[in-house]
Amino acid sequence: MRTLISAALVGIVFAGSVNAAEPEASTILIVRAGDGGPVTDLIPFEALVGGEEIETATDFGFLQESDDGYAIRAVRTRIGANGLSASDCVGGLAPTPLPDLFEGAYACGDEVPVGVSYQPGKNLFRPNMIDPNGVWEEETFFVSKIMSMKMLPVQGVGLPGAALVPLSKDAPETLDGFIGRVAPPRVQASGACGEDVAVFFPLAALPACADANVFEQE
Repeated sequence: MRTLISAALVGIVFAGSVNAAEPEASTILIVRAGDGGPVTDLIPFEALVGGEEIETATDFGFLQESDDGYAIRAVRTRIGANGLSASDCVGGLAPTPLPDLFEGAYACGDEVPVGVSYQPGKNLFRPNMIDPNGVWEEETFFVSKIMSMKMLPVQGVGLPGAALVPLSKDAPETLDGFIGRVAPPRVQASGACGEDVAVFFPLAALPACADANVFEQE
């Protein structure tokens, strides 16, 4: 993936709290040109957002180092009365005067931007304080009336387009750069993809089957 966006956003105050047990990591996918390859140059993340200023949603995507910080590209998904909705998210992180700390935000359309920070030395991506009256429930979970954010553990996988079999006649000619994720266990158990892995790309409303060998190589 090329550099996604210039990271030149104003930082917000950084804070922390206690550690807590983490749930099992989910898998986020990026379709890459050629043979796919590992996503060692990309940092995957997933965040649950919600609050008075924003309707509850799940955001997931990647950070990528850029000339002036880190670029962010993500997808926001919601389940509502009309089914699944998805929107594109972009943003960036800029360096701060503190060592090993980048701050910034990403925005999904015209919605309230999500403040985030990243410490490369600790590989720690987490919410950035957006309300002085908010509470850090745990190190990666910030609760506020303005916006609550919880970061979840994830792993990233790079897929070559040739490893995918779209399950839709309306599939784009190329999936390069698309961000998706592995389908839930109940979909895998349905046998829709046999021995392969069921995946989904929300922005294209595209289900597909991915070669299971690709995941074994990661």
